[in-house]
Amino acid sequence: MRTVRILLAPLVAAALILSCAGTPEEPVPLPGDPPPAAVTPPPPPPGQAFDPASITPEVKRDTMEEVKSFINVVNQVIRQKDYTVWRGYLTPEYSTFYSSPAVLAEMSESAVLKRQGIKLESLQDYFLYVVYPSRQSVRVDDIEFTSPTQVKAVTITPSGDRQVYYYLEKVGESWKIGTGR
Repeated sequence: MRTVRILLAPLVAAALILSCAGTPEEPVPLPGDPPPAAVTPPPPPPGQAFDPASITPEVKRDTMEEVKSFINVVNQVIRQKDYTVWRGYLTPEYSTFYSSPAVLAEMSESAVLKRQGIKLESLQDYFLYVVYPSRQSVRVDDIEFTSPTQVKAVTITPSGDRQVYYYLEKVGESWKIGTGR
């Protein structure tokens, strides 16, 4: 058990910093939201590693607009504490990871949750006690491509630090919140 704790500690710390969630299987756009653009950069040739420099300025600009729109919708869902809708914005990997009893137990050991006497037992607990308090008003200042269909959503702090608040993955024509793996 001690080995699991040691191995999960950095993951849990990162998860607390980067957490977020959603509900329905297909996110419902809010009234007034523009329709999502169908911008997907081409995949790298087989056998080659992805080079972020291969993303054109036009694709980055269009993807940035999509991501900002997506995060604005997710912020509203979180502010409304709508767990069911939030789940629809998650990749299956995200749901599985943050539903893991070992991950939830490790996260429950964080100072903030311990001080409040909170023990996470489910993905819904994670949403209510980690995501809701920390992800209601996330702002996206930049994105970093990690693959043709995955980006980091970055907020730049007043001191100039770049904080990654979401790892997003394009699944079909929709963005989903992923784990960044």
